[in-house]
Amino acid sequence: MKTILSIQRAALLALALGSASATAAFAQTTTPPPPTAPTSSAGGHHHHPNVLTADEKAQLKKAREAAFAADSSLQTERDNLKQQFESLKAEGKGGATKDQWKALREQGLDFHQKLKAAELGIDPTLAPIFAKLEAARKNWHHSST
Repeated sequence: MKTILSIQRAALLALALGSASATAAFAQTTTPPPPTAPTSSAGGHHHHPNVLTADEKAQLKKAREAAFAADSSLQTERDNLKQQFESLKAEGKGGATKDQWKALREQGLDFHQKLKAAELGIDPTLAPIFAKLEAARKNWHHSST
């Protein structure tokens, strides 16, 4: 049971944290979510909302929107991943297998790499922002284990 929860958590984190670009859409609010707010399955970095400045968030959001506008297959893939996640989550305990969660996690990581590459193609100056988010993600991951 603990393994299934770990896999579910990993799948959720892959979808929510796999891409720094997801931060732009969900961390744009003027106030961070309360500490007890659950992490959205749609994306975001709710565990470290103060990593980026408002300008960096805006820059990421602009590039993300441009990437989705330039390649509608990215939006379709994101929507499909969300739907798969919700389906696995709805199966509840004992429903979805460890392999299904692992496959979804891998698909999510692949998608986020594609999205990141598209965003960097639109705005190469995002590289330091992505590095900053990756460092924060690693620090958060190490402190939560």
